[in-house]
Amino acid sequence: MKAEKQSWTEIMNDQQSKCLELANCFEFMPGSDQTHKQSELPKLFLKHPIIDSVTFFGGSFNPFHKGHRACLDLCPEKNILIVPDRNPFKAEANDLSSVFDDFYALALELKDTNYSLYPGFLCHNTPNPTSSWLAKVQIKEKNFLMGDDSYMSLLTWKNPEVVLGALDKLYVVPRIYQHEDYQGLEKEILKINPKLKIHYLKTHPSQNISSTELRKLAKKNHS
Repeated sequence: MKAEKQSWTEIMNDQQSKCLELANCFEFMPGSDQTHKQSELPKLFLKHPIIDSVTFFGGSFNPFHKGHRACLDLCPEKNILIVPDRNPFKAEANDLSSVFDDFYALALELKDTNYSLYPGFLCHNTPNPTSSWLAKVQIKEKNFLMGDDSYMSLLTWKNPEVVLGALDKLYVVPRIYQHEDYQGLEKEILKINPKLKIHYLKTHPSQNISSTELRKLAKKNHS
């Protein structure tokens, strides 16, 4: 007998459940049900165990591009965990029908790298500020990798003192600012966390690529 076709709601729920099932295996992340372990994860998503140190690289990655990859390749840390997230205020973020497929496609794109991926934030329908989860991560050393546009806006994030207080290292990749632009902000950040080590990484040829501009170009080409 021919199987009944899944409804859109069933497909959406299945996509979400796959993300949440994988996320539960990251037992050090807040929200995990603590019943699964990293050892259960396919290597496609977790390249090697994350025990004592983790470096987060977050963003919507819509789409993931050469600039993102350059940031990852420039960072000297080994345990980099990519944490894709969605902006709930953008219309496209409300469509969860392919959320796992999109995550899986990104994992395939990075399968031959040492970069791991965490899907636990992809099904949030409400804002997910970094301050709400970073300090709860059960790893001794927590670091962040970001472009300098995110760095320069750090003090405008929700509860920036919570974010900065939870970090050991901050890796900043040049994008649209010059090194001298960082100096005033660095002083303010170190007032909040004097022990934070801030590392400015090298420039790269893809630093001017923008996901927003790529989406506009794709939309124009399809119109």
